[in-house]
Amino acid sequence: MAREAKQISKRRVVWSLNAVAFSWSVGLGAAVPVIPLLAMQLQDNIALAGLVITMGGAGRLTVSYATGFMLDRFGRRRVALVGVTIRMIFSFAEGLSPTYLALVGSRFMSGVGTAIWGTGLATITADISTRADRGSITGSRQGFMHLGMVIGPIVGAAAWAATGDIRVPFMINGVSKAICLLIFLFMMVETRSLSDDDDAQVPATPAKSAAESTVPKQGLLTTWRAVFASGFILVLVGLFAAGLFRAAVGDTMIPVYVRNELGLPQSALGFVLSAIGVGGLGASFIGGRMADRFGVGSVMIPGALITAAGMGLLIAGPGALGLIILGAVLGAGVTLVHVGTNAFAIDISPRGRRGRFFGQTQAAMHSAALVGPIAVGAIADWAGFGPAFGAIAVFFVIMVPIGVMMARHKVTKTNAGAGVS
Repeated sequence: MAREAKQISKRRVVWSLNAVAFSWSVGLGAAVPVIPLLAMQLQDNIALAGLVITMGGAGRLTVSYATGFMLDRFGRRRVALVGVTIRMIFSFAEGLSPTYLALVGSRFMSGVGTAIWGTGLATITADISTRADRGSITGSRQGFMHLGMVIGPIVGAAAWAATGDIRVPFMINGVSKAICLLIFLFMMVETRSLSDDDDAQVPATPAKSAAESTVPKQGLLTTWRAVFASGFILVLVGLFAAGLFRAAVGDTMIPVYVRNELGLPQSALGFVLSAIGVGGLGASFIGGRMADRFGVGSVMIPGALITAAGMGLLIAGPGALGLIILGAVLGAGVTLVHVGTNAFAIDISPRGRRGRFFGQTQAAMHSAALVGPIAVGAIADWAGFGPAFGAIAVFFVIMVPIGVMMARHKVTKTNAGAGVS
């Protein structure tokens, strides 16, 4: 009976995760493409437009570590509710920002809410996952997220075109976060107890962290070797890559490139960003099942190669149709990298300390949002869009050996969770 109740709770949690992923992404897809454009209306500079996106990353990075501790101590649901409430308030505030500095401040606080919320969702996903289904659960959540990203840009662009007001998509984003809040209030259950399932994939060391128990005071070098051997560093690099693409390419460079460089209308921008969502939608479900059946290398390696090739082709300056096709290709590639990294992170996450583990690993993605947009924007300002896109392509080529190392990694009792304190 208890086992049956646990399975019922698990199904409920999975569908709650899928529902909030969809709603969250509809609003995000509507608003994020116009953030750099609004920033450029308030302050006409590509690098400063990137700084607005960067401030969201700064807010996320600021609270990421503390969020992990709070999730372990106070529970996933309660802490995540705080995050979505903060994000909802400042989603509306972004759209009402009268000045560039007000927009920067609102973006920072939106990042704070996003970090709390996103780390909570990653931890909940790990709580309910086993080695047999972690790819499918992760892929399903990512799939609903990308479905929202397909719909969101079209809705946002249509609302902007119909009203002539660039701030309307921000209101759509705020409403979407309010829906997430209601779903978590009335559908989501606490999941800390589910992480004690006997089928969980990684055993826990109850008294001490894995890093403390397996590295017996042999110096800093030995500690870092253990952290690398645990796979912790591989997760950091994978999540940094996914965050870099999202913040620097999807949220910053593509909107500015389509509108200001190519001179295409906002409807074309909506279709390009929706194409990224379409590519990600298909890759999410397929990639999740491939990760479960063939291992994370089967999605990480092709995902990195596809993304690198897509960024290389973007340098050629394709027309509207070519951009839409490339958007789908890029969406598929980076989603495979993200799904593979998340599945690998679940494999090595330690029970009892998952909140802290995901607080640390999610910080890598947040750091990409912090440094990526302004760095890539600065390259575009200095040398043009081609070199900026080329730098991203080179980075994803480097992700191929990371995928190989993930594929060869062996999860053991002694190395799971190194890096968690």
